[in-house]
Amino acid sequence: MSQIPISKELTEGYRPVRAPKALKMIIGGKTMNEQKQVAIELVELAPFKVLAVRTGMTPDRSGTRVAWSTLIEKISLKDARLTDGPSAYVFIPQDQWSKQVDTLWVGLAVREFGDVPDGIETLEVRGGLCASARVYGDEAHMWQVYDAMFAWAEQSSDYELDRSEGVLGMETVPLEPLNALTIPYTDIKTFNFTMLYPVRQKSGV
Repeated sequence: MSQIPISKELTEGYRPVRAPKALKMIIGGKTMNEQKQVAIELVELAPFKVLAVRTGMTPDRSGTRVAWSTLIEKISLKDARLTDGPSAYVFIPQDQWSKQVDTLWVGLAVREFGDVPDGIETLEVRGGLCASARVYGDEAHMWQVYDAMFAWAEQSSDYELDRSEGVLGMETVPLEPLNALTIPYTDIKTFNFTMLYPVRQKSGV
């Protein structure tokens, strides 16, 4: 099982586990040779703290880029509070998936909040069980992985995405070798991130 690129500082207690009746979703293509499989895994995520900038969903996907720029103006990547993992996070309120996603945060994980500059928000990620999928490919592949994740949530007999108010889904964005938050969305050739979406047991299970 591939390891999700999250700092060891965050993940004391992080335990990849096999999903009960885990699905490898078939996506894309009309023939078997053209089809790909997407592995949806269940992972246990330890709680952690984040310093973040709030943004919105913009048509050109520039909101997260502006938020990242604002974030690193206020929080240096050499800040001693940051954990060792070379990743940023984009957070999505999961209750918005049933309507329209219009609020996002871009953040960096920290050991402690300390002095919080103006314009920076503090988030406390509660951790727990998450459905995870890896994205590494072009834009079409990325949307196929999103489709596979939501199909898994619909088809799983045991789990569903937790859409309770205040629950944040997250996507890790590697800062190395290329930080996608520093280039325009339309210039990205290879999308590279990991989905971590909190799940809960379906009622009656």
